[in-house]
Amino acid sequence: MMPTILIGSIALPTYPLFLLIAYWVGLWLTAIQAEKMGIDGDHVYNAGLYGLIAGIVGARLWFVLAHWENYVPDPMQALSLSRSALAPTEGLLIAGLVALIYLQQSNVSLGKFLDAAAYGLALAVAIGHSGEFLGGDALGATTTVPWAVEISGATRHPVQLYEAAASFIILIVLFLVRYRPWAGFTFCFFVILYGFSRLALEIFRARPDIIGNGYLTVQIVALMAIVVSLAVMAHKFNHNTIKSSSESL
Repeated sequence: MMPTILIGSIALPTYPLFLLIAYWVGLWLTAIQAEKMGIDGDHVYNAGLYGLIAGIVGARLWFVLAHWENYVPDPMQALSLSRSALAPTEGLLIAGLVALIYLQQSNVSLGKFLDAAAYGLALAVAIGHSGEFLGGDALGATTTVPWAVEISGATRHPVQLYEAAASFIILIVLFLVRYRPWAGFTFCFFVILYGFSRLALEIFRARPDIIGNGYLTVQIVALMAIVVSLAVMAHKFNHNTIKSSSESL
C-alpha cells in the first residue's frame, strides 16, 4: 500500500490525490466526447469547476449545520475541510444541481452532455478505485483466494481493483457501442452497466452498510438506478416507435 505520495518534501495523501486526478481526467474525456457531439468543451470545464466548488462548500456547510453543537465552542473549526467533516452525498447533490443550472443557462443539451459525461465518469471511477487500493481505503472482505492482498493485518479481496477493472471494461464497451438512437441513451446504458457491476462486486467489501433483510445499501441504490434507466429507455423506445408509425401513415 502507498497511503502517501512524496512530491519533493511534500507528502500528499494518495486517495484524495487520485480523486482530484480522476475528477479532472474525467472532465477532460467528457470535454473530448462533448466536442464530438457539438457541445463546446468549455461548458464541460465550467460546469465541472462550478460543481466542484459548490459541492465542497455545500458538503462542508451541510455537515456543520448538522453538527452545529460541536462548533459552538470554536466556530473557526467550521472552516476545516477534512474528509471526515464533509457530507459527501449532499455535496454531490448540490454539485449536480449547480452544474445543471449552469448547463440550462448555457442552453446545453442535457441529454448530449450526459452521454459525454458517461465516458468521463467511467474513467474517473476507474482511477478513483485505483487510488482506493493504493491508499488502503474501502477495504475488501477477508479471504483466502490466491490473489488476496494483505491490508490492515488481514488478507483481503482487492475489491478496489475489481471495481477499477469493471469501470475500465465499461469504458471500452461504451466506445465499442456506436448505437445512439437518442440523446441520453449512452448515459442510461452506462448507469445500467455500472449498476450491475456494483450489484455484483459490493459483496466483496468489508463491513458493508446493510438495509433490512440483508440487502446492501449500495445494491439497493444500484438496483433503483438500473430500474429508472430501463424505464427511461423503454419510454424513449416506445415514443420513437409511435412517432415512426405516425409518420409512416
